[in-house]
Amino acid sequence: MPITPPPAPLSRLSLFRGFLEVFLPLFAVLAFVGFMHYYTFHTTERSAREARELLNVDLANRTLSSDITGVVGDLMFLAENIEQQGLFEESTKERERRISRVFLAFSRNKRLYDQIRFLDSSGREVVRVNYNQGSPFNVPSSELQNKAGRYYFPEAMALEKGRIYLSPLDLNVEGGHIERPFKPMMRFGTPVFDSNGEKQGIVILNFLGSRLIDSFIRAAANIADHVELVNEQGYWLSSPRKEDEWGFMLDNPTVFGQRHPEAWRQIREKDAGQFQTGSGLFTYATIKPLDIALSAAESGLTTPALFQGYSEFWKIISRVTPRELSATLPLFIRNHMALYLAMLSLLALASWVLAHTRHRHRKAESQREYEQRFRHTLENINLAAVALNRDGRITFCNDFFLRLTGWERSDLVGERWLDRFVSTDLKEEMDQVTNWMDSPVSLPSRFESRIKTRDGDLRLVAWNNTLSYDAEGAVIGVTAIGEEITEQRRTEAELRKLSQAVEQSPSIVLITNNRGMIEYVNPKFTEVSGYAPEEVMGKNPRLLKSGETTSEEYGNLWKTVTAGGEWRGEFHNRKKSGELYWESASISAIRNPDREITHYLAVKEDITERKRLEQEVEERNRELARTQAFTAMGRMASMIAHDLRNPLSSVKMTLQILGKNSGIDNNEEASELHQISMEQIRYMEEILSDMLTFSRPDALKPDWITIDKIIDMAVGISQRSIDEHRVKLITHYHPGLPTLYADAVKLRQVFTNLITNAAQATAQAENANISIDAMIELGQSGTAVRVEICDNGNGISNEVLEKVFEPFYTTRAKGTGLGLSIVKRVLDQHQATITMYPNRPQGTCVAVTLPVSPQKDDLRAC
Repeated sequence: MPITPPPAPLSRLSLFRGFLEVFLPLFAVLAFVGFMHYYTFHTTERSAREARELLNVDLANRTLSSDITGVVGDLMFLAENIEQQGLFEESTKERERRISRVFLAFSRNKRLYDQIRFLDSSGREVVRVNYNQGSPFNVPSSELQNKAGRYYFPEAMALEKGRIYLSPLDLNVEGGHIERPFKPMMRFGTPVFDSNGEKQGIVILNFLGSRLIDSFIRAAANIADHVELVNEQGYWLSSPRKEDEWGFMLDNPTVFGQRHPEAWRQIREKDAGQFQTGSGLFTYATIKPLDIALSAAESGLTTPALFQGYSEFWKIISRVTPRELSATLPLFIRNHMALYLAMLSLLALASWVLAHTRHRHRKAESQREYEQRFRHTLENINLAAVALNRDGRITFCNDFFLRLTGWERSDLVGERWLDRFVSTDLKEEMDQVTNWMDSPVSLPSRFESRIKTRDGDLRLVAWNNTLSYDAEGAVIGVTAIGEEITEQRRTEAELRKLSQAVEQSPSIVLITNNRGMIEYVNPKFTEVSGYAPEEVMGKNPRLLKSGETTSEEYGNLWKTVTAGGEWRGEFHNRKKSGELYWESASISAIRNPDREITHYLAVKEDITERKRLEQEVEERNRELARTQAFTAMGRMASMIAHDLRNPLSSVKMTLQILGKNSGIDNNEEASELHQISMEQIRYMEEILSDMLTFSRPDALKPDWITIDKIIDMAVGISQRSIDEHRVKLITHYHPGLPTLYADAVKLRQVFTNLITNAAQATAQAENANISIDAMIELGQSGTAVRVEICDNGNGISNEVLEKVFEPFYTTRAKGTGLGLSIVKRVLDQHQATITMYPNRPQGTCVAVTLPVSPQKDDLRAC
């Protein structure tokens, strides 16, 4: 029980107030950090969404253009085939037979045209081949019709040589009624002339519009749920809402402009672009079948022209709703809620700990005043008085105790009682004092113990013990008032304890005679090395040698210890089992009273685990340093790209406006400078795009995909570079390629970068070519798809191969050096591998191996 009344306890209300004083400012800082984090996240997600919409709309645009170009090429081929074979000099029956044979083979192979017809100059069908859902046949003469009254015949028949007729895309009408199920149709026609230049009729292709729309839907598969194709009046040709399609033929007056009037006005004004209104984010592009057909015809004829009365255009429109645009907040909450809850909990815990610490400090001040009054009483008694805290450290000692031990007060206060006054043999016993504080009932009222004076003498003291309490009644220490009673023997006990300490030591103890022969080993030696004492007695410690320590090191050891010095070092020794282990050793000489060396003592410690941990820590530190460096580079790249993108867009727009309005085409030098400027801006945009992609890696969005479609899309995206370097590209897909669970967009980016790099590498090759080979690979880790991209360029040296995947490393005059770093990171996310090796006889090959079924949990975590 306390000697004097303890101070009154402090209120818990003051503790809660202290908690709020710390927690509320920290919470405000956390809220601000969270807001800035969300703003950055929202901006990043928004930019990525806009880029994806532009890419998919452009891909759909190019797909439609490619299909129309192919139809025009087919039409011109058939017309020229008829003219060049001189069929009009043949008999009517032979002419019809040969034309029908060509048309039938063409329909069977192409599978794109519902009907292929040849009409003579009177409008009568001479030959008609019906596709018949994949089983084409030549229509008998009895069923052929006269089409002179149809709107397309007079218009197509009036065309001159090399001119083409193109009808609108609408639903096929048979017998005055719309054919069901719906059959979208476009008609392409061109006149045919004999060898004398006389017009003999026209070739008509009824192109299946469903194939065109299917190609459009496949090309825009990533945005299929919100992409639409409308004609120039705003009627839907393709829409996620099937009831909206073909309204101009089904008496449905609803058009795109009625639902989104503000957006439709902007979409009609320009050919392509992206903007946002209250209805959402709109991304659009314009398809002009007339211009596409004209361009396709001009590539094969000297003076072609299309029928000018038809000038319809289509609009590809992608609309992301405001709800989808604002979905970044739920996504941010879902991705980061656990982090911020953990941080909030940590702040609350830290605030509580700090408030509690301050609360305890105020309590300690009150307790200190109480202790000062108590110690004043102890100073005036003629007995030894000592106070210890719960850690066994001296907090007070009176003058009588100082005279007894020979110490100064400044030497003792704050020191551990066991360290200063208790001998080794009594430390364990005296350590019970701290245990008694945990159980006050077990504290003996009288206790005898030996204490060590400053001179090293032992004195036996009888102590009367009293516990000290804090303001809340908890034990904070013990106060002992003691009287010296006797001094006891210690020499024999010390020797016994020393021997026991060696036997129980966690370190290896080994003693040899002065010739180096083993005379003693402790149990730890047997535990570590596996040798029993009887197996090593009388033998030299060299039996532990592994051969990794040199003779020079052993020579230095013996030179040191025979001279009476202490040698410290490390050995990589071998156990009895043959296993290697590391040990730290301290070896010194033992001398007799005449100072002669009689034995050598080695104290060793098994540090194998420590060595392993040190190596692991070193490797992790190197990886951490590398990661921090890449993170810093990523932040810098993101900042540079973000700050330069808007000014660069302004410069590009200005150059485009100047190119359209200033008549720059009339000035050859200005036109050339304008073209160079635009090319440099596009180059800078590619650099900024790479930097943004490198600085803002996003999570994968895996789905089941086919590798051949991914590669075909990557080839299409890289076509400009392929054409620029005049590369011959060959793709080969082995049959039976499995589907992959991967992110289609990221893999398309990977193969686009690799194909573009391969094309650029062939710049100096005479006959530039690239081969792409996709195959199945069976390995120990399971089934995978291996894609090899080989070129015949200048190749890559071994020195460069070691660095190609490092960020910002490049051997070209242009480029950021981020392309292959991004490729490597994306493939790592897919648990895939990439290797580079020389292509024989010339060039480089890149092999990408993608697992068919990666660990999905790991894939989602990327």
